[in-house]
Amino acid sequence: MAGASFEFDGIAALAILNEAAAAIADPKPMLRDIGEYLLLAHDRRFASQASPDGTPWQALSPAYLKRKRKNRDKILVLDGFLKNTLRYQVGDNELVFGTNRIYGAMHHFGGSIDIAGRSQQAYFRQDGKSGEVGNLFTSKRKSNFSQWVTLGAYTIQIPARPWLGTSDDDNYAIAGIATRFLLPKSGGA
Repeated sequence: MAGASFEFDGIAALAILNEAAAAIADPKPMLRDIGEYLLLAHDRRFASQASPDGTPWQALSPAYLKRKRKNRDKILVLDGFLKNTLRYQVGDNELVFGTNRIYGAMHHFGGSIDIAGRSQQAYFRQDGKSGEVGNLFTSKRKSNFSQWVTLGAYTIQIPARPWLGTSDDDNYAIAGIATRFLLPKSGGA
């Protein structure tokens, strides 16, 4: 052949392809790293009080805020159970991430809760001197006055506060994790 020639040695390229094939054959280590990343990303989400796209969660209603005793400055956090029950499971070729708390879906998508009307015994404190009955419920143990009350049916509206998912930055980071597994010696992310 006249002119210039080029000889290609594909051994390095084949080594990279073999490593990528091995990572694809057993993706569990890569999926575990992605699961750990998702735990950290959702921790940040609860700290920032915003959805995956950065939209702040809707504020708590004044009525709920008035009776909320703990973590008054935090949305979707009373005792921390929702955030602290996030888990991931790695199968042969899949990663499942989420919570087993049923109310997690209600907070994410929003919805309404219908409370049926009912009659029940209500307990109060009655002043010993004036005989005046207080207007706050109390426990049966602390009560010295009770009466039957009827509560009508009502509905509680829970606004959607998307908390589960990935942002564009998260997707980029997850792609970086995958790149490190699929192209470990190629100088990937």
